[in-house]
Amino acid sequence: MKSSTFFIRIALLLGAGLLTPALVRADGPKLSADRLDLLDERGYFTPEFKASVHDLVEARQEVELAKQEEVKLRAQLPDLQNQNAAAQAETARLQKELDVYAHPEDADFDALQNGMKNSAMAPEERLALAQAFVWSYPTDPHQAEAEQDLQQIQKQIANRTQAEKDADAARIAAHAKLVQRAEARDLSLSEWQDFLRDMSQEEIVTYLGHAQSGGEDYWIYDGDLTTDPLTQARVGLQIHFNGTRVISVGAQPHPPKR
Repeated sequence: MKSSTFFIRIALLLGAGLLTPALVRADGPKLSADRLDLLDERGYFTPEFKASVHDLVEARQEVELAKQEEVKLRAQLPDLQNQNAAAQAETARLQKELDVYAHPEDADFDALQNGMKNSAMAPEERLALAQAFVWSYPTDPHQAEAEQDLQQIQKQIANRTQAEKDADAARIAAHAKLVQRAEARDLSLSEWQDFLRDMSQEEIVTYLGHAQSGGEDYWIYDGDLTTDPLTQARVGLQIHFNGTRVISVGAQPHPPKR
């Protein structure tokens, strides 16, 4: 209503000739604050009219502020959307953690099943998962399945342990037989190389006695010790050292004449 009163006042001033059309024409002088003050000083405006002018100005200012605020909010909208997405992701993560705490048996059973499918996981690690589940959740519906997994892992470990024992026993037996053949001087050149590899000088003396000749970094054993793979003649051994350890074993270059 106040805006309507404002425009009525303007029309009355125009009709009374107190406000010429040139004051408000688009191509004429603007209706400025100075001109309004001049008219106010002449007593053309009533208090109600001036209040209407102020209301109109305030309304326009509020509209302008609202437009500026809208532009500002539009500029901030992407950040607000990103913040909202981050908040939702954090909420989902916290909910997942809460579910784990609320139902640890489900998470532990999933870990056990994943471990059973993971061939890279050591049997001892899978055993720990199975034992922990069986002992921690005796009334869980997955208890029977977890016990089967536990038995399977225990069998795997037992089979592996037995295989290692059998392999160790076989290696011990093979080495004992190799020692017997070495003492009997019944080894091929490649077998002497395997037998003497990285052996100390003291150990060589134990099996072969003292060398007949040699130098600081090699010993030569004469006699009928092995067969030269090139000449097929029975020859001795030439042993080379790095410090006091064997680094190579070869046939005696020049077997002694008999």
